[in-house]
Amino acid sequence: MYFGLMGDGQPIGRYDDMWAGWCIKVICDHLGLGVKTGLPYIWHSKASNPFVNLKKEYKGIFWQEEIIPFFQSATLPKDCTSVQKCYIELSKQVKEKLGPVDPYFNKLGDAMVTWIEAWDELNNSSEEVFSKPNGAAAK
Repeated sequence: MYFGLMGDGQPIGRYDDMWAGWCIKVICDHLGLGVKTGLPYIWHSKASNPFVNLKKEYKGIFWQEEIIPFFQSATLPKDCTSVQKCYIELSKQVKEKLGPVDPYFNKLGDAMVTWIEAWDELNNSSEEVFSKPNGAAAK
């Protein structure tokens, strides 16, 4: 799953993992898939500076007033029967509904499409991954 645009200069720093989780939640709910998690593979014990973090997070703190309701109300059409189709549709909604909040979301929506295109090209599979359980086998 794509975590959002990360790194220096990206305005949604430290919200990247939450972005991926919100996308996964919408898609899994739509496809009727469950998610099981276990213990974390990495132990992170590094102390961080709250003032540095605030500088990295301030846009995310502001934007979550729009982002959280967006994901709470996001719906996907019935013809979205695979993770790829769902993610492409979600990227369109990101651009349409969050793009007016900040141009970053238009860039992020485009990056989401690029991620799926790269995934499909690198996996070189004619079958879509994790199709909706309607008789078709899911990978």
